[in-house]
Amino acid sequence: MSDAFTFPVLAASALTQAFGFLYARAGVVLDRRSLRREEAGSGALEAAPAVVVGDPGPPVFDAAALTSERVQRIESLLGVLGVYNDHRELIRADDERLRHSLGGLRAALEEIEGQRLTFTGERRPASGVRIEQVLDEVHGRAAALRVRRVAESADVSVRQRAGTVREGAEIIGAEIDEIR
Repeated sequence: MSDAFTFPVLAASALTQAFGFLYARAGVVLDRRSLRREEAGSGALEAAPAVVVGDPGPPVFDAAALTSERVQRIESLLGVLGVYNDHRELIRADDERLRHSLGGLRAALEEIEGQRLTFTGERRPASGVRIEQVLDEVHGRAAALRVRRVAESADVSVRQRAGTVREGAEIIGAEIDEIR
C-alpha cells in the first residue's frame, strides 16, 4: 500500500466517525463540482468530529482542481464505500480494503481542497490549509494568502518558490488582518 493511501488504524467508533466525515465531505465536493469557485465555499456539513486533528473547516476548493479524473476517482471510491455507508456495522479497523479506500478518498480530497485531513494517532501535521505558490518572475507584490480573519487554532502551511524577484518586488507568504 503506497504512503498516499495509508489510513490509520483507529478504534471502531473513531473509524466510524472518520468514515462519516470523509464520506460526507466527498459528497459535498461532488455536489458542488459544477459551481463557480466563489460559490463553492462551504457545504452543509457538521463540525469535524473529535477524531480529526486540527480544524479543516468546510470544504473549499478551486473548481479547476476538481478535474474529471479526480471526480471519477472519488465516484469510484464512493461506490466501494457505499456498502459501508449503508451498513455501518461492517466498519472494522482490520478491514484493509476499507482503510485503503478511505486513504484514497482522503488523498483525493486533500488534492482538491489543498489541505491536510489528519486523524487521531497519525504522525503527520494537523489538518489545515496548504498553499503552494510558484512564481516565475515577480515585479510587484505577490501574496500567497490574504485573509481578513482566521481562528487562533488555524494551521496554515505556505510554500513559495520564485525564479526572479525584481528590485522593489515583494513576496508575502500570509497576510492576516485579525486572529480570533
